[in-house]
Formats: sequence, structure tokens, C-alpha cells
Amino acid sequence: MKETSKQEIRSGVYETISQIVSAFASPARLKIIQILAQAECSVEELAQETRESVANVSQHLQRLARMKIVRCERRGLSRIYKIQNPMVLQLWEGFQDLAHEVDEDLNHKEDILIDSSLVAEETPDEVLKLVSKGKATLLDVRTSKEISMTKVPGAIAVPMEDLAGSANYKSLGLVKSKPVYVYCRGRYCGKASNAVKHLRKHGYEAYRLRESPFQLQLIQGDK
Repeated sequence: MKETSKQEIRSGVYETISQIVSAFASPARLKIIQILAQAECSVEELAQETRESVANVSQHLQRLARMKIVRCERRGLSRIYKIQNPMVLQLWEGFQDLAHEVDEDLNHKEDILIDSSLVAEETPDEVLKLVSKGKATLLDVRTSKEISMTKVPGAIAVPMEDLAGSANYKSLGLVKSKPVYVYCRGRYCGKASNAVKHLRKHGYEAYRLRESPFQLQLIQGDK
């Protein structure tokens, strides 16, 4: 193989990688990935969650599908999208970590979004150890669909709307003798913070976690 042809191949490799990377370079597409990290969704569901038009969401999904970041399944008249490869979730978490390293203002914005005063002082590893020993409760307040598709083992599943509408928290598996650690979609999602405030008003020792279900699953897998 001639040196010039090797150079062409090398250029083609970088071109392909750049196309894949550029597929992530859109706020709307990142929101789509964040939602699909929780559960598979239809185009209409993604449009509602992202507050984008169905047409715009469809275009973004087509771009992500071409790069094999997401894949589509047809179920009747619906098109259902899901993450193609778990490495996509690792990249998404890594993008967030990198962004917070290079732009300190993002940390301030995150604190505002989730109310950092509610965040647990313990590391997620320490929290999961407490849960495994029966000394704490882990609570997932995402939607029922998200909980069923990306469940964290050992967590009690109580969607936020069910928690807010309950008159008997003990029946949900929550006891005041144990601290409750709450998680939702991740570091920018406010559901866990709202749940913590709600539980504290009712006499519970409650804290939120910044980590996403994907991160908690990884920590559990390392044990």
C-alpha cells in the first residue's frame, strides 16, 4: 500500500470520527440523549419532553440514527427510539464532567438548578453501601416507564407524582428511622430536589444525589 493511500485512509478515519462527534454538537440532540438514557421514547414523547416540534425532533433523530448513536424500531404507527450503544451514555456523562472542568460557571448553574444545599455529603459509593446494609433507603422518583427500563437495583420506585399524592409514606417503603437518598435523571434534573423538600417537610431525613441511574449502575457493577 502506497504512503499516499495510507494518508487518504487516515484522513478518512478522522473525517468519520469528526462526523460522529459533530452529531452530539446540538443542545436539542443532547437533551434527546439525556431523555433516551432513561427509557426508549417515541418521536412525540421526545418532542413533548424537549419542547421542540415533532419535525425538528425527527430531523435530530435522523442525524443521530445515521451516526448509529440511536436506533429506531417501528411499532405499529409509532417510531420508537433508543440508545444504540451503552458507550453513548459513557460519552454523555464524560461530556458533562469535562464541561464542568473547563467552565466553572456550570457548577454554579448546576447548584441553582438542583439546590446544592439538598445534596448528600456522602459519596455515591458510601450511599450504596449504606443501602446494601439496610441502613438507608434509595429512592427513584422518575416516571414509571423510566424506572422500569433503567432501574437501579435496591432502589424503591416511587414516581414524584405518586410521592406528592401519598398520605402514607410508610406504605411506600419509606421509614423515618433511615435516611432517604433520592435520585432522578441526573445532575440537571430537579425532581430529586423536589422530592427531598417534600420528604423533609414530612419529617424525613432526605438528601438528593447528583448521579444519574447509569452512574449508579456502574458503581454497583464495580463492587
